Amino acid sequence: MWLAASVATTVAGAISTDAYTAFKARVGALFRRGRQERADSFLSELEERRSDLALARDRGDEARVADLVPKIEELLRSELCRLLEEQPSLAGELRDLHTEVRNVVTNGTLVVGGQTHVSNVYNHYYDGAMAIPRQALPSASVPLPRITLWPVDHYENNAGLLRRMDAVWAKGQAAGVAATMYMQGVPGSGTSAVAREWLRRHRDELTGPQLEASLGRDPWGNLPEPTAILERWFRELGIPTGDVPADPRDRSMHFRSVAAERGPIVVLLEDVVVASQVEPLLPGTPGSVALITSHSRMPQLVRTVGAEPFEMKPLGRVHSRKLLVKVGRIKDDATAYEKELDLIADGCGDLPLALCIAGAQLALGHAGRVRELAADLSDRTTRLEALNVDDEISAALDPGYRGLAPDAARLYRCIGLHPAGTFEADAVRAMLPDMDTAARNKALRQLTAANLIEPDGDSYRVRHHLIHDHARACALADEPAEVREAVLDRIIAHYVEFAERAEAALSSRYRHDPSGAYEAYAPTGSVDAPGVIASLERRRESLENVVRLAHEKARHDQTWRLAQGLHTFHLKCGLHSPWITTHELALESAHECRDQMAIARMYFELGFAHLERWSTRQGDPQTAREHFESALELVRPADGNATEGQRRTESSALEGLGLLERKLGNPAAALEYYELGLDALNGIDHKRGRALFALHRGVACTDLRRHDEAARELLSARDQFANLPVPDPYNEARALTRYAEDRRAAEQPGEAVRALDEAIEIMTVNGPPYQRAGILLLRGDLLSAQGDHARATLDWVTAGDLFREANSLRAQEAEQRLADATGAGDEDGSQGVDDE
Repeated sequence: MWLAASVATTVAGAISTDAYTAFKARVGALFRRGRQERADSFLSELEERRSDLALARDRGDEARVADLVPKIEELLRSELCRLLEEQPSLAGELRDLHTEVRNVVTNGTLVVGGQTHVSNVYNHYYDGAMAIPRQALPSASVPLPRITLWPVDHYENNAGLLRRMDAVWAKGQAAGVAATMYMQGVPGSGTSAVAREWLRRHRDELTGPQLEASLGRDPWGNLPEPTAILERWFRELGIPTGDVPADPRDRSMHFRSVAAERGPIVVLLEDVVVASQVEPLLPGTPGSVALITSHSRMPQLVRTVGAEPFEMKPLGRVHSRKLLVKVGRIKDDATAYEKELDLIADGCGDLPLALCIAGAQLALGHAGRVRELAADLSDRTTRLEALNVDDEISAALDPGYRGLAPDAARLYRCIGLHPAGTFEADAVRAMLPDMDTAARNKALRQLTAANLIEPDGDSYRVRHHLIHDHARACALADEPAEVREAVLDRIIAHYVEFAERAEAALSSRYRHDPSGAYEAYAPTGSVDAPGVIASLERRRESLENVVRLAHEKARHDQTWRLAQGLHTFHLKCGLHSPWITTHELALESAHECRDQMAIARMYFELGFAHLERWSTRQGDPQTAREHFESALELVRPADGNATEGQRRTESSALEGLGLLERKLGNPAAALEYYELGLDALNGIDHKRGRALFALHRGVACTDLRRHDEAARELLSARDQFANLPVPDPYNEARALTRYAEDRRAAEQPGEAVRALDEAIEIMTVNGPPYQRAGILLLRGDLLSAQGDHARATLDWVTAGDLFREANSLRAQEAEQRLADATGAGDEDGSQGVDDE
């Protein structure tokens, strides 16, 4: 298809020139290799359209010309495709024809027999006589070398980058120096495509010789020799073999001399692996252009040869969609597949190579292929295989992997087994405990230089999820099963320990802990809760994915332990969906372990997650109740001899049922459950549990307008949280906030503001953004009611910023308060002016 399209485009571009007579007979003979009757009909139609085109050009009818050229090109393309389908062996002759016609189009000359034909595209034509070209050529028998630019009608995006390339070229021309441009990006990002697109856009201006070379590794990992490339270039330029020096340095200097004689020259160096490959191949002459593409980061090119660096980014979603639609030939059906096209673009990660591969499958597939491909690309286990048609993805990604040093390649495979594309240095240490720090850091630097990973703050990030998929495929192919399983064991164990250490730091709540981990991890000093939460947030994707990984790999004990270790993090950050998802897997794993206490705790924690989300549309109230009741059934033995762990879990489930009733508008019923929960703790030293019940009782009393009782319970809760062995500032501020709400309901706004002042002071150091925003929003309301509009405005502005930081839609509440306050102020001001 590409060959047919290229020949059709080239012939169509030359068909109205005088030089067409030089290869007209060749075209006719080629097509007559097929069925004679069809060939005659086709050639007659082609000649008719050629005549129409010539007449239109003579008349200056550009609209007619613009209409005819695509039709001629399409006629040629369809007939060539048919011819190649019938006789694939003609491909070689077609390539030869393409070369001859291209030489006419680009150079204006063609030698046929003893005559030189000169195309009137560039020169005057003299029938049967010698032609006088406008500029001297190296040799009448050696055509000027040109880079093949295949016709591309679906190029998308990078307009800004192409403009910057134009600016670099213009600057070089103005200064009389060479322009050297270096495009780098992950494999498949389109570095070569953008270089060729730039050449295509300037093909009429870049009239000198054009040379190209691929500097990537061969299948055995070897790099091409620059001297061998120069030798080929000299042949293409028509330089006598005897004039070419043998010494590599002299050969490079001779190339620059030749380039200086031949005028502005273009050099395209693709897939550069190391910077040392480049310098011997640069013309360096005034007006010359060197385009370098690579999948590696090579600062040395900027430092030593002054290359202007350009980084290729994935396409934006709009351009990804356009590329899919164009390549997939589904323009008419695009609106019917909105969702599927987005899923395909997501699966491709907006990477041009992957999008083109996917689009080509759509173009050649059946009607249902869009949905099939969307499903395949949405699953990491099938995504790479679905895109690796004719091993194109492997061809793009394998060289980078095969070129790594052994330690870096080993780390690459471990990263493929890691459950997320973002990872910390501690995860690298856990995966490769036998590799020392210096070796690990060196391996990380090599992967970074190879554009496979990149630093991301305090973490590292795989540059593209298809690279992560490829790393996994390499691990599956190149690591023995026992090695892979050992790496997975270390990954899971690392995150179990990390989650449990963080959970122990954030909360002293009761956990089912048969291994004694929480006792060992209990903090012995002050805790930087925001720092702990930030570290969990950085690892959030890894932690949540490793729960699924542990479950799928039948590490069931570790699955429920991981989920239990994320409880407080999910609670404090309001991460309800992942909280529920991870605990559903944990509940299944607890059942697999047949650990009754683990099952009971997972029922309780899953019930609490639904209670916190509280979506009536998703049935959270009923689901929460069912889970709490299931937990109670498991921890109430028939003989009444419950263990301490069972009684603590019973108390927790009763607490959850009380909170459920309160949310349903039944505070009296909630108080009854709280009393039962306290009874379950009789004789157990559980200070935090009693503090929580005091907090809950105070809130219920506020609902019942028993304000004095509410104040006693809430202030008691505040003191109890402050005096725990490990103080709990989060709940201390919650108790003060609830106390402020009660004082507001009791019409004591001054006392409410003082309580919130204290709460926000505590939360400024220890609180997550969402909770701090809620406190400030309430304090702003109270201050506004008291007439302190300046402080109220400041609180609302800060609350809005914090809600946005927490990605909460409640930011709109703060904005509305500010808008209302501004509107009221404007109204008052305008009335004052009218009165005056």
